[in-house]
Amino acid sequence: MVKKFFLGSFSLALNVVIYALIILAAIRIVTFSYNFSYEVFGNTAVSEESTQVVPVQIPEGASTQEIAGILKQKKLIKYKEAFVLHVAISQYKGLIKPGTYELKPSMTMDEILEVICNMSSTGSSGNGN
Repeated sequence: MVKKFFLGSFSLALNVVIYALIILAAIRIVTFSYNFSYEVFGNTAVSEESTQVVPVQIPEGASTQEIAGILKQKKLIKYKEAFVLHVAISQYKGLIKPGTYELKPSMTMDEILEVICNMSSTGSSGNGN
């Protein structure tokens, strides 16, 4: 009788723990998906307040994935994959120019792309050489 009660209680506790872990995993997945989608489709900066200027060198023939890696390494974007998708669905696809640019963490993805595609209206953010 005691053994049956113990096994039943243990089984119930194990089920509760398993369901709790599944729920926590689902919450993490949904949260990550939301944040990732916000990075792709939203237009936010990594650091809104940062005035730090970060020099970025984009080599000749660099792929979008390689450029995303450079920007991620310089802490100008959060997710490499989000940048690649953002470029793929934007008007900037295939327009990124090699050169040295001065970017800031306070710039949005579109602002960064505007500069590295030499479409900046001010021209003071990068030289594209």
